[in-house]
Amino acid sequence: MKLTAREKEIVEALQKEPLISQDELAQHFGISRSSIAVHISNLMKKGVILGKGYVFNKKVSIVVLGPVYLEIRVKDEQEESQIDIHNAGFAREVCQALYGYGVSPKLVTLVGNDEMGTRILDELQALDVDVANIYRHPAKRTCRKILSSRGLLFEEGYNLADYRQAISAREWIVSNCDWLIVDTPWLEYTGSRMTGRSDKNACICSTWYIDGQRPTALNRTHLLVLGVESFDDYDRYVDLGQDLLQTGTQNIVITDGKDNMVLVSRSGVGDYPLLPNQSFDSRRELHFFLAGLVYGLSSGYPMRQAMRIASGTSQAIGERYLAN
Repeated sequence: MKLTAREKEIVEALQKEPLISQDELAQHFGISRSSIAVHISNLMKKGVILGKGYVFNKKVSIVVLGPVYLEIRVKDEQEESQIDIHNAGFAREVCQALYGYGVSPKLVTLVGNDEMGTRILDELQALDVDVANIYRHPAKRTCRKILSSRGLLFEEGYNLADYRQAISAREWIVSNCDWLIVDTPWLEYTGSRMTGRSDKNACICSTWYIDGQRPTALNRTHLLVLGVESFDDYDRYVDLGQDLLQTGTQNIVITDGKDNMVLVSRSGVGDYPLLPNQSFDSRRELHFFLAGLVYGLSSGYPMRQAMRIASGTSQAIGERYLAN
């Protein structure tokens, strides 16, 4: 999660003087030794300190690739109507989830060279997102979408050529990171641009809710989260995961958001039941799960613990969205 002001001060002190004792830290900050011990314990839980001797977690580079847009959501229930307007999109929401963990990702996306685009950039900067690589379209407005309970009604946005131009212009950033979180529709072009490069390739991460024909670009991922309605067809989902292993994906996590998480990897198949108080929408909130999973793995947690972090992330942010 995001560091408190005191935790940031303690991290800075430990980085300057790794051998300082907890008593000396307490004296330095004018608080009790037990308070220092609690802060350090919290820093270990958050993955900033990896263990005894104040070994700090190495900062890794996370790049998020996907759309941001203005969402206009219309609720029309009998005599009561409600219209909500807010900034949304896969990339914006993944960055928000990472911000909750104190992570500052780089974002590659596309906005218009208009007032709405400027407002989106300002909001992203407030979330500590590196917006230097956002492409501003010189001729089109920022994307707008109108949605209702029936789904997408209208969209004013960009075509495939626009997105390809944005990705091509930022190809070095996309290729030279540790973790690349990509919205599914962007996978095909992104993966094809990175295939065969001689420089370091990122771990490509994405999601897909199992519904309809499987996108062929899923085989370009290294870490993939699949959402399902339920595990009534458990064997078919596991077979799908094992098939993806043969095409190069290294880890596939399948979840219904209610009862279970299934990990399919080269080590085998493992079931990890969700905690009784954890649940989320496996269709709408899968990208929050992915954000938590990438945070956990990039912080050095084992896969099982990273999956627990991911399910907690999805639940917490999902509840916040429902409250709004």
